[in-house]
Amino acid sequence: MRPLNRRARLALPVAALAALLALPTSAADISGRVTNGTTGQPVPGQFINLLALRGQMVPVREAETDAEGRFRFVVAANPNERFLVQVPYRGVTYSQPAMFATGDKVTVDLEVFEADARPQDVKVDAHTIALQPHRGHVRVNEFFLVKNTSTPPRTYADDEGTFRFTVPAVVGDLQVSAGRAGGVSLRQQPQPLEEKNSFALTYAFKPGDTEVQISYAVPMVDTTINLDLPLTYQAARRHVAIPRQGVTLTGTGLTEIPQTQAPNLRVYSASSVEAPGTLALQLEADPAVLEAAEASSPAAA
Repeated sequence: MRPLNRRARLALPVAALAALLALPTSAADISGRVTNGTTGQPVPGQFINLLALRGQMVPVREAETDAEGRFRFVVAANPNERFLVQVPYRGVTYSQPAMFATGDKVTVDLEVFEADARPQDVKVDAHTIALQPHRGHVRVNEFFLVKNTSTPPRTYADDEGTFRFTVPAVVGDLQVSAGRAGGVSLRQQPQPLEEKNSFALTYAFKPGDTEVQISYAVPMVDTTINLDLPLTYQAARRHVAIPRQGVTLTGTGLTEIPQTQAPNLRVYSASSVEAPGTLALQLEADPAVLEAAEASSPAAA
């Protein structure tokens, strides 16, 4: 066989590129239905927004539901493209991811709710406080499991604040996030209140379970610190967790719970402590524990 000449060799990549460009663009077919979970009825004439998740949320297309609450998007998509379908309803945004496991079609049904749940429909079911000592400070992570049990199901939304909390007098690096239980939590911007060291969230609590996490650092001068943690909500279950090795914890109303689920932690029940009120704790850490914490997490320290 005669070898290809130089001109023929150069022409091959160009021809291959032209063939690739001529291929039809891959299309993502996203369809679904919007229903009102409070009334059980479809939601016609509802604005729908489609966003692509490309490191950040990029608006791609807008649509409107038909008389049966149905919608459809057909858009160009890259391989393994991820999308998010958003529905703004009664001042609350409802979202559902559109993930393509196989094929180019996916169904995304969304449920929205009336936003007139009462404050008494929303309660804190569980409150867990995790204490992690570092050199110079203690990181306090508070986890709240919030239940919206409204009947019929409704969303609880209030521009004046739906969740309030108070932190100790001197804290740093305050971070707050919230999201559906078992789902993705998003950072929240707490709004300062007139009461000192108190804040409010305007997060909309949808029917079911929501997780709220509040994290902050409390200065610790030596190896011992007294913590007075304000309690805003009474909780059916309240626990405090510390590292099992090199840390001791004392406080009124604490009862250690034997457990095997988290072998590296010691867990205490504080359910008997009434709220609103204060949970008074004393934490003492072995200097070696503080050294290890600083070495393993210098940025946090």
